[in-house]
Parts: sequence; C-alpha cells; structure tokens
Amino acid sequence: MPRIDSHVHAFPDRLALAVRAALEAAGPLEGSPLLPAVAERVREAGFDGAWILPYAHRDGVAASVNEWSAAEVPRYPWLVPGATFHPADEALPALVHRALVELGLRVVKLHCSVGSFSPKDPRLAPLWETASETGAPIVIHAGQKGFGDTAADELEDLPPVLEAYPRLRIVLAHSGHPATRRTLELMERFPNLHADLTPVWDRPVDLDAAGLDRFPGRFLFGSDAPNSPLAPATLEDRLTTLGVSHETRASIMGGAASEMVP
Repeated sequence: MPRIDSHVHAFPDRLALAVRAALEAAGPLEGSPLLPAVAERVREAGFDGAWILPYAHRDGVAASVNEWSAAEVPRYPWLVPGATFHPADEALPALVHRALVELGLRVVKLHCSVGSFSPKDPRLAPLWETASETGAPIVIHAGQKGFGDTAADELEDLPPVLEAYPRLRIVLAHSGHPATRRTLELMERFPNLHADLTPVWDRPVDLDAAGLDRFPGRFLFGSDAPNSPLAPATLEDRLTTLGVSHETRASIMGGAASEMVP
C-alpha cells in the first residue's frame, strides 16, 4: 500500500517565502518552503508521494500559480501537481478548463479562510462541473472565522454543493476541526464528502478511532508540510495511540488518496 501525504503546500518561490513569513508570526518553522526542499522532505518522511496544494489568497493569483504547478511540480515524479482558484478570478470557466483539462492538474485546493469566500459562492459552479467530469478531488479549507478553525455553521455551506454535484469529490481539510462532530454527520449524509487529518497548526484533528473506522476509505493523511510545527511522524504515531484498525490506518496513510488520484 503506498504512503501518501495528501496535504502538502508548495508555491512559486516568492509566494512560498511570503506565506512562510506570515505563518511564522505564530511560531518558528523548520526547513525551506521552496519546492526542491519540500519534495525531498516528502521522501525523507517516508512517503511514496504527496499532493501539492498551492492556494490563491485573492483573485488574479491562480493563473500564474497553476502554470507554475504544471511546469515545476512534475519534475518530482512522486508529487501530484495541484491547482487553485478564487471565485473572483476573471474568466473562471476558461481558467478552470486550462488547469484541469489542458494542463491536466489532478487535484484542487480552495482556501476559504485566506481567500475570504464561501464554497457555496455561485461563481464556483464552473469548477464543480469540470471537477465532476475530470474526477479531480477538491480539498477545501472551509473555515474563515478563526486561525485555521472551522465553525459548525460554516460547514453548512457544503451541503448545497454536495447535493448539486453528486459526482464531485470534496476533501474537507482538517476534517473541519474543531467542528468534527458535524463533519461526521455530513459524511453520513454525503458519500462524496471525504476529510483529511491535517492538524490545525499544532492541534491534531479531534477524532477518535470509532469516528475514523466509521468511514473506511474516506479519511486521508495530511501533514500541512512544510508549514506545520508538527512532524509527519508525530501525526502518524497518533493513529497508533488512538488504536485505529490496521485496515483504517492503511487507508488513511495512502490507500484512500491513491484511489482518488491513481
């Protein structure tokens, strides 16, 4: 079974350094945030692959970031190049087609917190439609109200999208922490909703073994590398502490991600 980190960030150099500088206001971080170092750390951490998730903090950023991702990330064949968008992007349908069809980017990251938008923004309809057709999973950080946190009421923006696009595969970043109870309720209703176990800075996702075992194949491992103070090994050790089943652990550590993006 492959080991895959489904939540790793990389950006063009200038943006990577700016993101790192902003995050270090919360505490020091180790290692370079530039792509060559990020790629090497994935292998050093014992992973066979990783999803690379750039994100757009405002409109007008995604086009150049997506071109960079398509050109640079495939230099490291163990990495999956990702795309990003913002609902205020000009000519969004063309931008989505360029990224997911012409460039063949295989996963998408939307960051509602830094981009200040909701997943139910109607301008995102072209993304939902194209991603449903291509099968590209969309990793969404849904919260806006706190530093990385997602409030339960913010998760209510997801059901209209999940209902309207049943073939769309959404991965809820951080499992909607700390509103993980509501996340499980939504996963019960919507089989196209998945979640990753990426920590919120230094706070692991608040789920127990029963919650993780309840939805086989729908939870994914994520580290938030290179911009997390927690090492991937620490997060993996927590699965042992929680006592999840062998099958669930294998799925979380790569099985689910490899099925979503072969």
